[in-house]
Amino acid sequence: MLKIEIIAVGKDKDPWVTDGCAHFEKLLSRHARISWRIIPTAGKSSLSPAQIQDAEAKQILAAIEKGFTIALADGGKAFDTHEFADALDKWLMHSQSTLRFVIGGPYGLDQKVLAKADLVVSLSPLTFSHQIVRLVLLEQLYRAFTIIRGGDYHK
Repeated sequence: MLKIEIIAVGKDKDPWVTDGCAHFEKLLSRHARISWRIIPTAGKSSLSPAQIQDAEAKQILAAIEKGFTIALADGGKAFDTHEFADALDKWLMHSQSTLRFVIGGPYGLDQKVLAKADLVVSLSPLTFSHQIVRLVLLEQLYRAFTIIRGGDYHK
C-alpha cells in the first residue's frame, strides 16, 4: 500500500485540527498509509525568522528519505481539484512507494528545503496557518483519491 509521509513543523495546538486530521486519516486509510514526522518548532524569542527557518530546515532535510517530496509553500505550483487529482496519480507512479509532503512552521520553509523538494505546491493563494494546512492537505488528498478511484465525494 502507498505510504504518504507528512513532515510538519510544530505540534497540533488545537484539538479540532487534530480531530479533523484524524477523520481524514481514517478516510484515507483505504487508499494509503499516512504517517507523520513532527519537527519541533525552533521558535525562540532570541532568533530571527530566518534563523528559525534555518534551524527547522536542518531537521527537515535530515528527515527526507527516498520517495517523491512535495514542499507546500506559497509561490508553488497551483492546481484546481481535478488537476491536483491528476497530479497525485502521476506522483504516485514516481514516488518509489513513499509520497512525502513537507509543511513549514509559522515562517514557512527555508529555501534549502524548497530546493531539495521534487516539487513545490501551493494549496491556495490564501495564507493559512501551518496548523490548518495539515487539515486542508488531508482533505484534498482524500478528495483527489476519490476522483482517481471514481468516487463521488468530490461532487
